[in-house]
Amino acid sequence: MNKSYSSFPVINPEQMAEKGEEIYSAEKDRLEKENKGKFLAIEVDSGKYFIGKDQMEAFRKARKKFPKKIFYFIRIGFPAVVSHSTYTKPFIYGSVL
Repeated sequence: MNKSYSSFPVINPEQMAEKGEEIYSAEKDRLEKENKGKFLAIEVDSGKYFIGKDQMEAFRKARKKFPKKIFYFIRIGFPAVVSHSTYTKPFIYGSVL
């Protein structure tokens, strides 16, 4: 059975990011002082936000209040919500005699 997403709003991602950043900026100092490293789910139309220890906790709180909305996520005090890194095993050079 396919789930229909037609009930979800259509929103321009750039506008959503702009609104989300504006809302975060207005509360940034207080949020970073009290919640650095936690996650913020922002409902940009209302300006309401939800804090969680991880992204899923913030999402669940936000979804409970706004079940049909899309959220903008920020990791409080960090430039990105998630980061990716890789590990490369060092190559050891040797000599052949």
